[in-house]
Amino acid sequence: MSLELVERANIIDVGVRAMLARLDLTRTDDEHERALDALMGISLAADALRALARGDLAGAREATRSMAYYARKAQGPAG
Repeated sequence: MSLELVERANIIDVGVRAMLARLDLTRTDDEHERALDALMGISLAADALRALARGDLAGAREATRSMAYYARKAQGPAG
């Protein structure tokens, strides 16, 4: 199971890198910032999977908390 979690994390990382390669990193508007926050949250999901794979529950919890923080930021201000 540990190897499967690491493989999934690696797949997430490949996807995040591909998305970052397509973004215009010179933009600073709110929509673009939310996209970067979403990618950060996705990247933290990979960190959580890796922490679980090594049996680091505290690390997995911290990555999950951070992931939730970036997910909320990516949603933008409440309408």
